[in-house]
Amino acid sequence: MTDLHMKGYMLQLLARRGQLWDYEVAEDVMREYGLAGDYWYGTVRLTLTDLFSGGLLDEIETTVDPEKSFGIEKVLFKFTVNEFGRERMAQAGLAA
Repeated sequence: MTDLHMKGYMLQLLARRGQLWDYEVAEDVMREYGLAGDYWYGTVRLTLTDLFSGGLLDEIETTVDPEKSFGIEKVLFKFTVNEFGRERMAQAGLAA
């Protein structure tokens, strides 16, 4: 488990691995932090929305895939860290 706050971990994950779907980020974060359940899945998706709204992430693609959203038709988003996000990561000491 990491000692890094969840937002920082998510930014590093996206910077390291490139474009990821929100459910892929959620699966990784929940595994890394030892979390489970709808609450934490929703928390990760909300945090991604926050990072996107703050201009740190770009939305690359959207889709509806009930298999990837626990049988519910939800819009899924693919994100990547943009240049501004990388600058902010460097300023916050999150960039390698």
